Amino acid sequence: MAEQNEELKMINHLLEVEKDANSLISEAMETSEKKISEARAKYNAEYKEKTEKIIEELKNNYEASIKEISEEHNHIIDEFKAYLEAKTQNYENFAKFLDKKLFEKA
Repeated sequence: MAEQNEELKMINHLLEVEKDANSLISEAMETSEKKISEARAKYNAEYKEKTEKIIEELKNNYEASIKEISEEHNHIIDEFKAYLEAKTQNYENFAKFLDKKLFEKA
């Protein structure tokens, strides 16, 4: 009987150890899930911040390029207009050219 009592004590002790181990594992899993969740939130926030910064930089570069190209385009158009306005216009020769091309037979 004493031997059976010892065996029961040992089995109960082993069950308690297993219960404690299970409890420790559960706590460790909860802690690790919490840390992973916090890390994920932190890195997602950092990722979002960095991507928004890159997007803003690219947007600013794009807008600056568009402005520069537009200004250059307007400058070229203005130069061409000035060139055309500086040209003398010879309406008489132009009218003769049109008559020749449109009304004379080849």
